[in-house]
Amino acid sequence: MYFLIAQAENVENISFGWAAAKMVFAMIGVIVFALLVIRYVLPKLTQVRRREDSSIEVLDMQPLAPRRSVYLVKIEDKKIAVGMTENGMTKLCEWDT
Repeated sequence: MYFLIAQAENVENISFGWAAAKMVFAMIGVIVFALLVIRYVLPKLTQVRRREDSSIEVLDMQPLAPRRSVYLVKIEDKKIAVGMTENGMTKLCEWDT
Protein backbone atom coordinates (compact mmCIF):
# COMPACT_ATOMS: atom_id res chain seq x y z
CA MET A 1 0.00 0.00 0.00
CA TYR A 2 2.84 2.37 0.88
CA PHE A 3 4.38 1.69 -2.56
CA LEU A 4 1.24 2.90 -4.34
CA ILE A 5 1.09 6.04 -2.24
CA ALA A 6 4.77 6.78 -2.95
CA GLN A 7 4.16 6.35 -6.68
CA ALA A 8 1.14 8.65 -6.55
CA GLU A 9 3.23 11.36 -4.87
CA ASN A 10 5.91 11.19 -7.60
CA VAL A 11 3.43 11.52 -10.48
CA GLU A 12 3.88 15.27 -10.68
CA ASN A 13 7.64 14.82 -11.29
CA ILE A 14 7.05 12.97 -14.61
CA SER A 15 7.84 14.98 -17.71
CA PHE A 16 5.42 13.89 -20.41
CA GLY A 17 7.35 15.86 -23.03
CA TRP A 18 10.53 13.87 -22.30
CA ALA A 19 8.57 10.59 -22.33
CA ALA A 20 7.05 11.48 -25.70
CA ALA A 21 10.48 12.42 -27.09
CA LYS A 22 11.93 9.09 -25.92
CA MET A 23 9.05 7.27 -27.59
CA VAL A 24 9.63 9.14 -30.86
CA PHE A 25 13.37 8.36 -30.76
CA ALA A 26 12.63 4.70 -30.07
CA MET A 27 10.21 4.54 -33.01
CA ILE A 28 12.76 6.18 -35.31
CA GLY A 29 15.31 3.61 -34.16
CA VAL A 30 12.94 0.72 -34.88
CA ILE A 31 12.10 2.11 -38.33
CA VAL A 32 15.78 2.62 -39.22
CA PHE A 33 16.59 -0.91 -38.03
CA ALA A 34 13.73 -2.38 -40.09
CA LEU A 35 14.83 -0.48 -43.20
CA LEU A 36 18.42 -1.71 -42.79
CA VAL A 37 17.22 -5.30 -42.43
CA ILE A 38 15.01 -4.98 -45.51
CA ARG A 39 17.75 -3.31 -47.54
CA TYR A 40 20.79 -5.45 -46.63
CA VAL A 41 19.84 -8.65 -44.80
CA LEU A 42 16.78 -9.90 -46.72
CA PRO A 43 18.45 -9.82 -50.17
CA LYS A 44 21.30 -11.95 -48.78
CA LEU A 45 18.85 -14.50 -47.36
CA THR A 46 16.73 -14.78 -50.50
CA GLN A 47 19.63 -14.84 -52.96
CA VAL A 48 20.13 -18.13 -54.77
CA ARG A 49 23.54 -19.57 -54.06
CA ARG A 50 25.36 -20.66 -57.21
CA ARG A 51 28.18 -23.17 -57.26
CA GLU A 52 31.32 -22.05 -59.03
CA ASP A 53 31.68 -25.30 -61.01
CA SER A 54 28.04 -25.37 -62.17
CA SER A 55 27.36 -25.81 -65.88
CA ILE A 56 23.99 -24.04 -65.56
CA GLU A 57 23.87 -20.25 -65.67
CA VAL A 58 20.85 -17.93 -65.63
CA LEU A 59 21.72 -15.23 -68.16
CA ASP A 60 18.62 -13.07 -67.93
CA MET A 61 15.08 -12.93 -66.55
CA GLN A 62 12.16 -10.86 -67.79
CA PRO A 63 8.96 -10.66 -65.72
CA LEU A 64 5.83 -10.64 -67.87
CA ALA A 65 3.05 -10.53 -65.29
CA PRO A 66 2.67 -11.44 -61.62
CA ARG A 67 4.17 -14.92 -61.17
CA ARG A 68 4.95 -15.21 -64.89
CA SER A 69 8.37 -14.66 -66.41
CA VAL A 70 10.80 -15.78 -69.10
CA TYR A 71 14.29 -16.98 -68.22
CA LEU A 72 17.26 -17.25 -70.54
CA VAL A 73 19.41 -20.13 -69.30
CA LYS A 74 22.79 -21.34 -70.55
CA ILE A 75 23.45 -25.05 -70.05
CA GLU A 76 26.91 -26.06 -71.22
CA ASP A 77 26.96 -24.94 -74.90
CA LYS A 78 23.20 -24.36 -75.38
CA LYS A 79 20.93 -21.43 -74.58
CA ILE A 80 17.36 -22.22 -73.60
CA ALA A 81 14.42 -19.84 -73.17
CA VAL A 82 12.13 -21.07 -70.41
CA GLY A 83 8.69 -19.77 -69.47
CA MET A 84 7.83 -19.90 -65.77
CA THR A 85 4.33 -19.71 -64.28
CA GLU A 86 2.85 -20.72 -60.95
CA ASN A 87 1.80 -24.00 -62.60
CA GLY A 88 5.19 -25.01 -63.95
CA MET A 89 7.98 -24.49 -66.43
CA THR A 90 7.85 -24.68 -70.25
CA LYS A 91 10.76 -24.78 -72.68
CA LEU A 92 10.09 -22.11 -75.31
CA CYS A 93 13.09 -22.53 -77.60
CA GLU A 94 16.68 -23.75 -77.68
CA TRP A 95 19.74 -22.85 -79.73
CA ASP A 96 23.47 -23.55 -79.79
CA THR A 97 25.92 -20.83 -78.81
